Amino acid sequence: MAEVSTLPLQFVVAAFLALSVATTASASPAPANRSSCYKRMFSFGDSLIDTGNFIVHYANASGPVLALPYGETFFGRPTGRWSDGRLVVDFIVERLGFPYWPAYLQAAAGKSPAEEFRYGANFAVAAATALSQEFFIKKNLSVDQFPPIPPYSLDVQIGLFKKVLAALASTDQERKEVMASSLFLVGEIGANDYNHPFFQNKTVEWVRPIVPQVIRSIALSIEALIELGAKTMYVPGIFPLGCTPQFLFLFPGDDRDPATGCLRWLNDLVLVHNRMLKAKLEELRRDHPGVSITYVDTYDDVLTLITKPAENGFAVETVLKACYPVLNAGPAAVPCTDPSTYVSFDGLHMTEAAYKIMARGVLDGPFAAPPIMSTCNHHNC
Repeated sequence: MAEVSTLPLQFVVAAFLALSVATTASASPAPANRSSCYKRMFSFGDSLIDTGNFIVHYANASGPVLALPYGETFFGRPTGRWSDGRLVVDFIVERLGFPYWPAYLQAAAGKSPAEEFRYGANFAVAAATALSQEFFIKKNLSVDQFPPIPPYSLDVQIGLFKKVLAALASTDQERKEVMASSLFLVGEIGANDYNHPFFQNKTVEWVRPIVPQVIRSIALSIEALIELGAKTMYVPGIFPLGCTPQFLFLFPGDDRDPATGCLRWLNDLVLVHNRMLKAKLEELRRDHPGVSITYVDTYDDVLTLITKPAENGFAVETVLKACYPVLNAGPAAVPCTDPSTYVSFDGLHMTEAAYKIMARGVLDGPFAAPPIMSTCNHHNC
């Protein structure tokens, strides 16, 4: 595997840093057709579903997500989402009939927790990892070098959720009722555990041995939620990182899959992660027969967009290119005229058009079995 040159890393910064709370006021509410099944939704993960947490922590930083074209397609302004519009989690809350509930760190001051988190909360933080920040420090990785490794690993996010749960319910019975009537989205998480080392010039041989530790961390967080009383969880795998324009730019001379044009070695690593995650989830299902734990096949979902672009509304010639290649071109980047024809928005994160299709795969199938809406229809809250 080729080494990463240091030159592109200055542009990778923008993919992870977020920027100012000032431009992240709550979005317009979703339709008010309140769901009769799940009373709340809680989500944990990284930039694929972060709706504004990272920009609170890095409020004094600077980067592209604070400026158009981020947010242009749906919100008309930047909101802290790493896309031109809505994310998978936004489409899910829309279908459940919730307002766009708050990113945890953006929760409005002065409101009571019962009011602020009435429909749940989003704990996902861009660039977050499944393994702790301390783990990477011990591995001699920089947590400050761009892109930074934030102190919001999955277990930290679970800890923040516990604070919300305690504020929402004062008795064990009330907490069990909250847990049983809520939908939990645990991930996508884990991609950055591999991205950060690659961005700091580590090889795939360095990264591969940490995969079992990443899976163990995800499993421990799932078990923590089960112990609190969670009954319905969806756990996405990692999408094909080897097909992202960012990694194709960083490793231009590496072996490509002739069928897709994607980096074969990187997608192989992702497949190892996903296989181990599926096996662990099956084990957890056996250990907790009263809990619904569903794997979300994000890999095949996104790969379908790559291999069948025209059928999904994307342009064949741009399927491995970024609409707004700011991560590679920096200030020289020029946004495309129509993000809906691209799968990738900025080289690492996807367009609203891609996220909409991904959301459909978990809401209605076939990339989650059972899909969320089928469990919703049979869920008695």
